[in-house]
Amino acid sequence: MNSRAADGIPVDVETMRRTIDRALVLRSKPLEVEELEHLEALLRGHIEVILPDALERTDRLWHGSREWYLNATTLSRIANNARTGLGMQPMRNWVHVARLARDCDWLLRGYTNREEP
Repeated sequence: MNSRAADGIPVDVETMRRTIDRALVLRSKPLEVEELEHLEALLRGHIEVILPDALERTDRLWHGSREWYLNATTLSRIANNARTGLGMQPMRNWVHVARLARDCDWLLRGYTNREEP
């Protein structure tokens, strides 16, 4: 998996932050399937853009350190969440989108700080 940032493709940090913010305020209004589907697709795309960079940075850590283990397991969980699609239960879908938003936020903070994935 190549990093788009490493390939010189800019990461649109502001768009990602706006998407994360939209996803995290969904609970304040009635659930709409179309909006959940749209946000889920955007968040999965954002994760796809910045996950490779986090994986590369984690791979450079000593493979036995606590930091490597915590980052590797978190990145594995994020990758699994991003592969999981929406289902038939509205509340479960909302929880899934909120989880993707938090995952994307974690990756984005690591990307912008460059200290941790």
